Amino acid sequence: MSFRGRRLAIIVTAMCCAATSLAVPRASAERINVLIVGDSVASVLRWAPESMKPLWGSTYNTTLEVWGCQKLLDPGCIDSARKSALDQIVKHRSSDIDIVVIATGYNDTGAEYVRRAIRRINAEVKSQGASLMWLTYRENGNVKVKNRAFNKVLLEEAKRLRITLLDWELIARKNKHWFSGDRVHMNKFGGLQLARQIKKALDLKMGFIKPTTTTSTTTTTVLTTTVPS
Repeated sequence: MSFRGRRLAIIVTAMCCAATSLAVPRASAERINVLIVGDSVASVLRWAPESMKPLWGSTYNTTLEVWGCQKLLDPGCIDSARKSALDQIVKHRSSDIDIVVIATGYNDTGAEYVRRAIRRINAEVKSQGASLMWLTYRENGNVKVKNRAFNKVLLEEAKRLRITLLDWELIARKNKHWFSGDRVHMNKFGGLQLARQIKKALDLKMGFIKPTTTTSTTTTTVLTTTVPS
């Protein structure tokens, strides 16, 4: 079976465990602290703040650390991204974060580097008593080949470490109108859809809504949360 075929099989079999297979993060029923860490792809949530509307006034108290040129483990190429994704998570050790959402890695190279980053970030998040959700990488434009390798590693590590995945690549594949000319970075409407997908994935993870597919579970929770655009 091809990698894409194996990936779809994992998604189908994992949907039913979205609300039950992972430990529920420590959080009160009133407010759940979420940290979203991203690079220029997710920075639409910051430069187009209306993109965050789905998360406004919700159960989630969301902090954004989304900076262009950010890398997973190494300093980025501009001053605002000198802190890596891991550094940003460490910075929030005293913030009582319940869920960390990773939407960064587009500036990194090397599948084994990504594997190492996943393991180190997972260890840091778990040491804080938080839960980890990771967005798969969009396989398009000039990062298509690289991100296909990244996604393969991400699926492998998610299964081993029991990390929740939000399958952004699958969700975005048929929605070209969400993206700018490079087919990777989003326009304002795409940013709104990204926030909607994150919100629904969080709701699934927390058990606030139920997945529609019911099959046998696996050790990986992959959330495909497509909602009408």
